[in-house]
Amino acid sequence: MTASKLKVTGINHVVLHVTDLERSRTFYIELLGLEDRSISGGPPSRRASFLRCGVQGLDLFETAGQDVHAGQEMNHMALNVEADDLDAVVAGLSEAGIDASERTPRNSVFISDPDGHRIEMLPLTASERARERAAVPAEE
Repeated sequence: MTASKLKVTGINHVVLHVTDLERSRTFYIELLGLEDRSISGGPPSRRASFLRCGVQGLDLFETAGQDVHAGQEMNHMALNVEADDLDAVVAGLSEAGIDASERTPRNSVFISDPDGHRIEMLPLTASERARERAAVPAEE
């Protein structure tokens, strides 16, 4: 594996599997002070809630009736990458010998670390970074 020219600029979000979505929302919002990101969607087969802590997201995916600690309690970690578009991210990863073939409709790509943990790579054009793009003043 060769060194990559990509630069990670921050954690965008982490996805946790939970057994009771409402109980977990109450814990993270009322006890810990996270905010609802008011995002709809998520996996079609699961109930989900999308929270915010500062600029980072915490996404809760309900897995009712399953053991959330059976090795899948964290679905993936998403990282912001210093790149303007997905093709640049994929090219940089490919140059480093990383399989970057699992593209998403949200303009991101999933890779795996050496232990198989899923990592979502988000260029500036990824839909999850819309709020960040909106905060950048337009060039005149």
